[in-house]
Amino acid sequence: MDVGRPLRAHAAWVAHLRETLYGHGPLTAGMAIADTQCELGQWLQRREHAYGHLSAFKELKQIHTAFHRRAAYCLQLAAAGRRGEAIAETEERGELRRLSRLLAAAFHTLQLAAVTSPDERRAFRTLADVCEL
Repeated sequence: MDVGRPLRAHAAWVAHLRETLYGHGPLTAGMAIADTQCELGQWLQRREHAYGHLSAFKELKQIHTAFHRRAAYCLQLAAAGRRGEAIAETEERGELRRLSRLLAAAFHTLQLAAVTSPDERRAFRTLADVCEL
């Protein structure tokens, strides 16, 4: 399972959100809350049949939904003139940033859970240990 593309799509979506929070994008809270409209959400929908039985997949979906809810909240803050608070959510100690990190970690957990061969699991663990998202 290659998780690179959906993770890159998530990173691009976050960048788009940040642009909007800084006043340079058209994203709205209504658009952000729709967790099935982004590329990652569509990726999750397409893989429901293959991985939906895995607890790691369920956790990933829950984190993804929580991320989108928080993103919508941030956009509501910005629309209410509380742009600084909204931007802080995307920074190092912000909740949105924390959810984004959890999402990346959950992807790796899913990838590991989906691998069936012990040799592939060992190889993936080694790779995951040296990669930082």
